[in-house]
Amino acid sequence: MTKGLNRFIKCFLGGLLTISVIFSCNDSPYMQGKRLYLANCANCHMEDGSGLSALIPSIQKSVYLGKPEIACILKNGLRDTIFKDSTFLVREMPAFKKFSATEITNIVNFVNHSWNTSFKETTITQIEDAINICQ
Repeated sequence: MTKGLNRFIKCFLGGLLTISVIFSCNDSPYMQGKRLYLANCANCHMEDGSGLSALIPSIQKSVYLGKPEIACILKNGLRDTIFKDSTFLVREMPAFKKFSATEITNIVNFVNHSWNTSFKETTITQIEDAINICQ
């Protein structure tokens, strides 16, 4: 019985080590944010953040890129009327109330890392402060 238990423990620990090596060897420290972005944002903003012309704005060129205020837009959504090419456009982004501050921080850091050349990591405290201000 002891040999069987020792063998089980060795196999279990070996399996854990293998899994941890696989998950720690990704090419992006912002993998959780990338997963959330692809699942919730890429349908509209595209995988590369380019958006859909006048319908959905590009994240790559967003004035909110690199700013924690983007947390308010993610949490509460956005309805904006802009004037472009002699036309008024109404843009609306849904609210993602279900996102926690940690998830928003992960998305913001992934987006900033992907499309902001002067990327500076946003902290969860900055995101929480931004969310509290905009409520």
